[in-house]
Amino acid sequence: MKFILTIYLCSVFTGECVMPKQESFKYDTVYDSHYQCVRSGLGDSFELLFARDFFTEETINEYQIYPKFTCEKVGVPKAKPVPDAQKPA
Repeated sequence: MKFILTIYLCSVFTGECVMPKQESFKYDTVYDSHYQCVRSGLGDSFELLFARDFFTEETINEYQIYPKFTCEKVGVPKAKPVPDAQKPA
């Protein structure tokens, strides 16, 4: 089973959540376990909000910005069987 990480930035002030643009902040999105996804979600959310120069303390306070993330299960499609070359179609 695979898990997809999606990070959102939310504002208590506006009541909205938005996804950051991938070209502005890149993070891995597919993980092999829920554990890996959650661990990365916590770290990447922190990086996005505090460790980069995207937001100032004043902006975070003014709009009451907080991170939110989800780790959703996704099924990996099974490979289609290769047709037997010996049998006529």
